[in-house]
Amino acid sequence: MVTVAQVLALPGLGLEPVVGAATDLPVSWVVTSELADPTPYLEGGEVLLLTGIHTSARAHSWTEYVRRLTDRGVVALGLGVGERLSYPDVPDALAAACRGAGLTLFRVPERTPFLGIISATAEMRAAEARTALEAMLSEQRSLTRAAVGRNGPARVVRTLVAVLGGGWAGVCAADARVVERSGPGLPALPSGRTLPELLDRLRPAGLRGSLSESGPEGAVVVHPLGVDGVPQSYLVVVLPGPADPVRTGVIATAVALLSLHAERAAEQALFRRRVRAGALALLLNGEVRSADALLGVADDTTWSAAPRVRVARLRGGAEALRDGVRRLEAATGPGERPVLVGAPATGPSGEQTAALLLEDLPERLAEVRAAVEASGLRAGIGGPSTVHGTDASDRGAREALERTTDRRPVGTWDDLVAGGVADLLPPETARAWAQLLLQPLERAGRAGLLRTFLAHNGNRSAAADALGIHRNTLQQRLQEIEEALGRSVDDPQLRAELWLALRLADRPDPSAP
Repeated sequence: MVTVAQVLALPGLGLEPVVGAATDLPVSWVVTSELADPTPYLEGGEVLLLTGIHTSARAHSWTEYVRRLTDRGVVALGLGVGERLSYPDVPDALAAACRGAGLTLFRVPERTPFLGIISATAEMRAAEARTALEAMLSEQRSLTRAAVGRNGPARVVRTLVAVLGGGWAGVCAADARVVERSGPGLPALPSGRTLPELLDRLRPAGLRGSLSESGPEGAVVVHPLGVDGVPQSYLVVVLPGPADPVRTGVIATAVALLSLHAERAAEQALFRRRVRAGALALLLNGEVRSADALLGVADDTTWSAAPRVRVARLRGGAEALRDGVRRLEAATGPGERPVLVGAPATGPSGEQTAALLLEDLPERLAEVRAAVEASGLRAGIGGPSTVHGTDASDRGAREALERTTDRRPVGTWDDLVAGGVADLLPPETARAWAQLLLQPLERAGRAGLLRTFLAHNGNRSAAADALGIHRNTLQQRLQEIEEALGRSVDDPQLRAELWLALRLADRPDPSAP
């Protein structure tokens, strides 16, 4: 960035400051104009040179002339002076006008051509551009070396901060969870917004968007990473100063390198998901050795040695399901068995269902619940089993999934069987069956006696004592029950059916007002 002070200090030109105002302002270009009002042809940031050919007769207009220049953004004014020019020296009125407006004014000696000033400034700008380009190439090489090394993303964000001369940089997932960082923690963002708020603003633009916001403490820059599809991660850079073009170029290089890494990581993740989906299909079919062989080819963790496992079923919209799976994958720590996720199947309603295999550990179950809650899914979790018995756990997961509701989005087999086998039957069908089986007993008024008899496992003496009647009386009434049912109460199947029917009859009818 060439400044007014650097232009005034150009060697061999003899430029002499008359009014030294803001000489640290950047210079966009050096121009000449003898127009009474050159501002329509200026863009701001210029150093204007003139000899005053058309102003010598209008000395009283210098104040208005300078005002127009400063309003347009001119950063300095140079007047050519000499015996053969319009002014032998700088007019006092012009100096006063520049001093009042805060505009730098300098004299240009008659021997110095304006073209020489323009050429020298252009050469200085070109030299600065070459230096900036060389610095940028050096910085790009540093970032590239960091990217190709081991743990590339972490090295890139650390190198980026070093190249930028300070600040903080990190890579975050789509849910604003920071996965790589140049330093501890996430600093307060200069714009005053939170990181989730910034990502929410940027997300609709996909890979085409970027965001830069400034505040009193600096600037924050956010770029999506990737080359195709929906961004799964973002580069976040917190700068101690403004995001100038040099810094922006360095950040763009980091974005390109991290995007390539993100694409490679996405391809590797897709390969792993496909291998794991195939392994899960084999495990659900009881082919444990084949599943281990497939996982071994991909250098992935095998499952034959897992002590206890569970099958779960997730259901929801396609995007919600992808989000839930990403959360489960991200929750797996180093050295832990990753969750196996099957290929999703689309149902008639358009919702997708996918099977999961996870270790039977409290933390795994908690992760499933957290992912379901965060993604708006439903989940059914089967009972614990060995890896060779996943088909039974899968059936439990399917049943638990069908019993989920909006208020209870996660169902488990453990909860279903806590109340006994009666809880596994369809409520309306089970109630109708129980009523039909018990109708003959209700007419005979023997339901209470039968319940006591069954509670004592068919022990007639114990049941008679509990009822406070003689054993023969009990036997007589049991015969009445047998006649009503047409079956013997000593039949173990009938006893089981009667006990289940009595349990169902004791439950309130949910459809009753």
